[in-house]
Amino acid sequence: MTEKVASPFVAKMIGDWYGFIKKQDILKAQTMRNEIVKAFENMEEDQNVLLYFNLIDARYKMLAQEFEGSKALLKQIEIEEKQKTDDMIQYYYFFFNGMYEFYKKRFSDAINYYHIAETRLRNVPDDLERAEFNYQLSIAYYEIAQNHFSINHAKKALESFKSADLQESRVATTLMVIASNKMDLNQFVQAESTYKDAINLAAASNLDLPQALGYLNLGICYERQGKLQQALNSFQNVLSIELKKPHKTLHMRTKYMLARVLFQLDKTAQGLDAYNESLMLANELSDIAYNAKLNIIHSIYVTDDEAQLDAALNVLKTQKLWTDAAELSIMAARFYKKQDNHKLASKYFDDGLESQAKKLSWMEEIE
Repeated sequence: MTEKVASPFVAKMIGDWYGFIKKQDILKAQTMRNEIVKAFENMEEDQNVLLYFNLIDARYKMLAQEFEGSKALLKQIEIEEKQKTDDMIQYYYFFFNGMYEFYKKRFSDAINYYHIAETRLRNVPDDLERAEFNYQLSIAYYEIAQNHFSINHAKKALESFKSADLQESRVATTLMVIASNKMDLNQFVQAESTYKDAINLAAASNLDLPQALGYLNLGICYERQGKLQQALNSFQNVLSIELKKPHKTLHMRTKYMLARVLFQLDKTAQGLDAYNESLMLANELSDIAYNAKLNIIHSIYVTDDEAQLDAALNVLKTQKLWTDAAELSIMAARFYKKQDNHKLASKYFDDGLESQAKKLSWMEEIE
């Protein structure tokens, strides 16, 4: 007769598994999950441990980019069942729901979930969990252009990650959040320097994905300043890094930015190659926002199609992606200004200013 595995032992395995997930070590997390599933076959019955597993599995699926599978797991957890559990389980429930909302680009909803989670986090004695929470809150605030809130939470996360062992990946990604905020505040020298610090740390620690993300963000920073050749080099650096596990979203984003820069450099044929690759991935990932962004740059630089451009901008506005809508409207305005089409230049400058003003309404949606 097979000896039963004690549920506290499996709970400890799940805790170790979550540690790999937080470090974004997808290969070790995948291996650990397989070991836990095998242990479940002989585990003594314990509903709390099963609930704990389902919650962490929902987080694992986000790391593995299986977002809809993650949401399906979260939906299985009944409110009544969750309320009978301790603060840690409730914290994970609200925190991971917030992360899913963030993925769906419903940033205000994500922050509202995080605020509920925070009331349970006070009773979870884990500094790294607090760091993870502050990191996720910082990127959500960044997306709604609350730069100072974002920097504040990122610095809290950075302090904790730096004081912990083997957290170089999280230090690097948190440095990028700070750099992105500096970029949005037009503090470009500080932004470039911080991105390079993150890239160097990732390279020294042999961390492929953070290094690639660093080059992507540095390229965006260069493009923002009109340093198009440096931006092009940076995006090509992203594509030159061999990832241990393919990352379709990163590839889609990089090819989109590459197309943007190539179009601006009047390298239309090369730009169309990058555009088509990004569009294929956007369709495969059902990414409505990137589909719209790709249509926008195609409408500006290739087809000069005002109706298509307006329709794609309206998709971003419907999704309340005001930062993207503002940036791309102003990009269109600058293009038409160079073409001496003052009517369209004026139209899209006004459109961009209107979207920038809409960003202020985001904070009103946060409870």
